[in-house]
Formats: sequence, structure tokens, C-alpha cells
Amino acid sequence: SDASTPGRKARGSIAAAKFYHTKTGSGQINDPGGALEITSLGERSNDMPKKSYRIENTYKLEPDEDKVFRVCDVEKLAEGVLAEHLSKVEYDPVTCRDVSQTVAIDILERVKQMGFKRYKIITNVSIGSLREKPGMQFGSRCLWNKNTDNFVSVKYSNTSIFAVAMIYGLYFE
Repeated sequence: SDASTPGRKARGSIAAAKFYHTKTGSGQINDPGGALEITSLGERSNDMPKKSYRIENTYKLEPDEDKVFRVCDVEKLAEGVLAEHLSKVEYDPVTCRDVSQTVAIDILERVKQMGFKRYKIITNVSIGSLREKPGMQFGSRCLWNKNTDNFVSVKYSNTSIFAVAMIYGLYFE
């Protein structure tokens, strides 16, 4: 049971957090602007003194200039990943389902390595057959901030398949 909240268990958490409030002499709660106290569970043993860190909100509503979601760089990266994974793939529904998940994960990891801080990256890869002459349309609807959020759509095809990759970069305030 947690010492700061009697009767409550930590349930395998790495850290426990609580909001830090002080009371004035009249019993009113004084809120210091949403400060958060974080305590590691490793620091909670009875023989060690409790360490706590005060972290305040950054109130950042826009990304840094050098960390904006760059559409052209993400587009080049996605084109390269699609070509790398799909150049020799023949259409098979079961295989293409697994390949599309693999390609989406690979694109996601590589975009994350580009260092877009505070962005949530979402990838969606769809693969279909060219031999069946499909008439397909892809659409998406999002609620976002037009100044910070963006997306990339990349198409790829070989003799047997076509693929469409959608990569969304959503700024997390």
C-alpha cells in the first residue's frame, strides 16, 4: 500500500505522481499552477529518504521551428521504405496483410527517428492487386490544427500490386 494514499496499491507502476497543492492559513487550497510531484517507486523504500521533483507545464502551443513536421522529408522517406519492402512482392491477400503491417511499422519507426518532438505519428498502409483492376478511393477526416498538423500520402506500384501509405503528424500540446 502506498504511504501517501492509504489503502491504494501501486500495481506495478514505475512511478507515482500526485498534484502538489499547499493550504493557506484560512484552509484555502493554493494551486501553484499545476505543479506535479513525481516519485520513483525505487525511491520509496522505508530506509531511503523520499526524493521528489517538481515539473511544471511548458504551455507550448507550437513546435520549435526546427522540429516542425516536414512533409517533403517524410514523403521521401516513405517512398524509399515502400520501394524497399514492395519491389518484389506478388499479390496474395494473406501475405499482403502482414506486409502492410510491417511496412507501416517500419515507416512509423523511421519517422520517429527524424526527431519530431511532441508529435504523434500515425501510419496506415493499404495494399491491393493491380490485376483485378480495382477502382479504389482513399479518404480520411481529421480534426486538427492547420498551423501545426499535417499529413503525407505516398503511392507505390509494381507489376502485381499497388500500395498507398498515409502518414499523419499531429502536434501534441
